[in-house]
Amino acid sequence: MLRAPRVLMYHYFGDAPGADPEQLFVREEAFAAQLSHLRRRGWHPLTLDEYLAALDGAPTPRRSYLVTIDDGHESAVRIAAPALRAAGVPSVLFVCPDRVGGRAEWTAAYSGERLAPAEELKGLPDLGMELGVHGADHTRMAGMDDSTLRVHVADARNRLEATTGVRARAFAYPYGTHDPAARAAVAAAGYDVAFAVAREHGRFAVDRVFVRSTDSLLRFRFKLSTPYRLISRVGGRAWRLRHAVRGIGARLRNPVSARGAAIVRRFVDVVVSGAALVALALPMLAIAAAIRIESRGPALFRQQRVGLRRRPFEMLKFRTMRPGGDDHALRDLIARELRGEDTVVNGSSKLDGDTRITRVGRFLRRTSLDELPQLINVLRGDMTLVGPRPCLEWEAEMFPAEYAARFDVPPGLTGLWQVSGRSALGTLDMLRLDVRYVEERTLARDLEILVRTVPSLLGGGGSR
Repeated sequence: MLRAPRVLMYHYFGDAPGADPEQLFVREEAFAAQLSHLRRRGWHPLTLDEYLAALDGAPTPRRSYLVTIDDGHESAVRIAAPALRAAGVPSVLFVCPDRVGGRAEWTAAYSGERLAPAEELKGLPDLGMELGVHGADHTRMAGMDDSTLRVHVADARNRLEATTGVRARAFAYPYGTHDPAARAAVAAAGYDVAFAVAREHGRFAVDRVFVRSTDSLLRFRFKLSTPYRLISRVGGRAWRLRHAVRGIGARLRNPVSARGAAIVRRFVDVVVSGAALVALALPMLAIAAAIRIESRGPALFRQQRVGLRRRPFEMLKFRTMRPGGDDHALRDLIARELRGEDTVVNGSSKLDGDTRITRVGRFLRRTSLDELPQLINVLRGDMTLVGPRPCLEWEAEMFPAEYAARFDVPPGLTGLWQVSGRSALGTLDMLRLDVRYVEERTLARDLEILVRTVPSLLGGGGSR
């Protein structure tokens, strides 16, 4: 089943009107680039009928996919439906019948987002976009009794048919949450298929690829791969662990004194960085050897960075460039970004085409393995696991005064900037996220960022 058709999951489209903490708004140009990539690489779009046939064992092209869209946001009608029709790509839009024409009130961050009304939904099947049910009102479907399940499964489909004239064949669990009772209710109601996210469990809990607004084209390509699907499924089956982590996070949200939080952070820094250095000793030696073999010079790169309260410290990284050269191009890029100029090229704000980067260095940057030696900085106390990006001295001098708060906490190995679309963010975006992190800094927030860092790195966003 690892080679079964991929099912892509989208939510909203266009520019986010405000904060987008869940990275749901996929910009029009990014969506167009993804569809173009699928076409150029020979991926075959499936109708729901073709996908169901594939589940039944019908021959299907090795590279095939189904597009699904959750929530029924107005942008699915305004942006996605026309773009998909123009590209000849069928899709399924999952809506909550009790929320049709209302607002996405199930989440505070998006409570003002408008959902498509029934009149707009009625015409979508003619554009190649089927309608499916996403629960009655986007309530998590775990631990429900039989009568509640009936409301969210069978009755929800009847209400959707009454308002749009469409009889839904597919179901999608809100938040991807399901249990045996929910799956049984969906099957008993006569749906042909049900979709989850990562918690794959047969025909009535098919896993999907969550496409986020921060996904670069490189990350999107990786998400289509078999290794990503395997990782996603393994992670999906560890849902109890994820819920345990959320439980720990909830307890950490209880008030903790600043001194107590600092003690906990330092303890975690020492334990995690020390254990990681021991576990990664051999891979780090192999990386160092590869660097020395490809080009002359030391394996480690040492550079002065600005730390807590603007105190300088020596940061360690694996060397990714040939010795020599200058940083005038990088200084110019940062200056342009701070002036508010658009420096994004091919979806990335990183310095493009730097000839000083070695082949090994390019791989290390893409996978962020070049940053492993910073575990030593964390162990020393120069850095912490979660915090703002450690900046260069000349960068710090260029930063506007309103972002000075980023220096009130130690720089981090990872941070809010990394899990929010690292390579797609410019310097001003990074500074805003740094200040936001400082203002919202809690142990629970740190834990959340650490958990989100792993899939972010797997996507290959890379460093600047």
